[in-house]
Amino acid sequence: MNVQDETTKIFHAETEDLLKSAEACLLRLEDEPVSGPEVEELFRVFHTLKSGFAVVGFDVASKYIHMIENLLERVRSNEVPVTGPLVSLLLENVDFISEMLNRGLSGEPVAASEDLEAGRVGLNRFLSPGPVSGEEKSGLEDAATDEAPSQDAPDESVFYSIEIHFRGDLFISGQDPILLLMNLTEFGECLEVTADLSELPSYDEMDMFDMYISWKLILKTSVTANVIEDVFMFVKDENEISINEIADPIVDTIGLDDPETPIGQVLVETGGITDEDLNHALSQQKMVGEILVEQGKIGKDVLERVVSKQKATRDAYRKTTIRVDVEKIDYLVNLAEEIGIALPRMQSLFSKGVDVYWSEIEQELENLIKINQDFQERIASVRMFPLEGTFRRFQRIARDTANEQGKKIKVRLSGVGTEMDKEVIEAVTDPLKHMVRNCVGHGIEKPEERKAAGKPEEGVIEFKAYRKAGKILIEIRDDGRGLDVDAIYQKALDKGIVRPGDVVDDNKIVDFLCHPGFSTASEVTSLSGRGVGMDVVKTEVERLGGSLLVETLKGKGTAFTLAIPLTFALTEVLHVQVNDISYLVPLLEVIGTLGFEAIRLRSFGADEKVYRFRGEYVPLVDLSRVFGMSGGERGLEGSSLVFFDTGRKRYGISVDEILDPYQVVVKSLESNYRSVQGITGATIMGDGSVALVIDLLSLEEIFFKDS
Repeated sequence: MNVQDETTKIFHAETEDLLKSAEACLLRLEDEPVSGPEVEELFRVFHTLKSGFAVVGFDVASKYIHMIENLLERVRSNEVPVTGPLVSLLLENVDFISEMLNRGLSGEPVAASEDLEAGRVGLNRFLSPGPVSGEEKSGLEDAATDEAPSQDAPDESVFYSIEIHFRGDLFISGQDPILLLMNLTEFGECLEVTADLSELPSYDEMDMFDMYISWKLILKTSVTANVIEDVFMFVKDENEISINEIADPIVDTIGLDDPETPIGQVLVETGGITDEDLNHALSQQKMVGEILVEQGKIGKDVLERVVSKQKATRDAYRKTTIRVDVEKIDYLVNLAEEIGIALPRMQSLFSKGVDVYWSEIEQELENLIKINQDFQERIASVRMFPLEGTFRRFQRIARDTANEQGKKIKVRLSGVGTEMDKEVIEAVTDPLKHMVRNCVGHGIEKPEERKAAGKPEEGVIEFKAYRKAGKILIEIRDDGRGLDVDAIYQKALDKGIVRPGDVVDDNKIVDFLCHPGFSTASEVTSLSGRGVGMDVVKTEVERLGGSLLVETLKGKGTAFTLAIPLTFALTEVLHVQVNDISYLVPLLEVIGTLGFEAIRLRSFGADEKVYRFRGEYVPLVDLSRVFGMSGGERGLEGSSLVFFDTGRKRYGISVDEILDPYQVVVKSLESNYRSVQGITGATIMGDGSVALVIDLLSLEEIFFKDS
């Protein structure tokens, strides 16, 4: 990979992080519209974005972001108040910058001229002179921004040649030459910037606190020389600064250095046209692929495959790339060094004789086991990311959806620090998006409906994440109208999904809602009515080995809960054996173990058994009924019992033997074999055998779904 590719990847990753940070900041600002720390953070984010786009050559985007930075500067100084329309405008611009990023990285012009103009009009509503709000002013004249002077008035432009030679000890005075150069762009457009490196010493002789570089540049502007001199107010007396007006340099420079340079590039570099002019001209041309298809050089199907592959590659890069804290890497390096020390020590002890050095070998082996356990935990943590960023994304979706439908909502987040494997986060994004839209579209009522029902006009949607029964549970709850069970039942009858007289409970509601083509909407809208969405949710969740739960109460609201396994995550488990088969159960949900005593057992019919545990009778589950073990149901005499609490129910299982607890990395059974109900994954034990990890919630549903 060359340096340019590496720089582009770093820019891409950092820009996406900055855009997510800006979005989260704006959503917080909408809840508390006060100019303060959030505005300061926003200003820093957009300032960094502006610089980043400029570094990789996306000057059009950089200049556009500069307008946003100007607006935020006015917000910081309380000239523009924080309002709902302002937040909405900035959120729209976050999306626009994201589009410019994607277009630029794919080799296209970052934006169409009409989109840039529309963006400028929106920003200028707030950039116009005077402390105005978005609600009060809608048709203001364009204000002067810090963009380059308009190309519509070339007769007012003046060209200056500026030569700058700083003292070697410039940094001691606290001045930054780059900032001084960037300040010049406040007054016009730098057509040419040349750095003089003639005084730069060799690397060994270089002092990082000394200034060796000088600059010469050509500035196109409409201001006077006195205004430009003010930029160098604090350095002009002790440094060599010369500012001289010159004639138009464009005609004298076009095509002299390289006659093969494209004319558009030459005109941009010499100031004949702007990047916007060039992009607009290029937008009138056809893409290279289209031209080649028309000329018969390639087939249209070939072009489509290439474009599709390019997009897939770009998407794969986004999906698989993760940014890891340096501290995590440093810790892993230290652990690797410890392993490198311990292994030769073990080899040395074995070579001297096991009988003589047995105690030292045991001690060293115990140390290696501890290091390995720590290493596993740290490796697993590299793939784990908190859900805060994901929740903030869905907060934005909920907000925008509510605005489209004229609804008022407040979003509450809890458990944002809960961590999930990055691959799992990517996989559940679409299912969560569907559920968020369902909560806003179907659940939350319009303000007048809520007021008539005695509710606050503002609805509440809560995102909650927590760990339970060895899984991550993500809950999306609203305080809306709740699901219309009667309408769902009638629709299910009409479609032949259910028979007359069947009892409808929450489990059956899930089945109905997730049936392909099922919808109770009376008309098709952008959000509902086509009968797609929830079936996609269920399919994707089950592919991950998870489950979807729904709880609803008419007039009170609905809660959707995704139970997702900790795929690829390190988890504490208890090792048990049944019929010589190894099983692992999440240790976090184990509440006790007992040896079997017949006096504590009670039976109901042939199958139902309960056992007295800590003062109450707890149901017992026979694993042989679930997994079809040979030999039929096992006898309980001589067995051991393990008891669990999943948060919804307590129950126990009978096992032949309870072994040691382990820390294991759970591998997906579905991706390596197929989905098996009651099993969340598998791992390889120390003796090479495969142990299955029991899904406690799924096991509960199998045995107690009708209870």
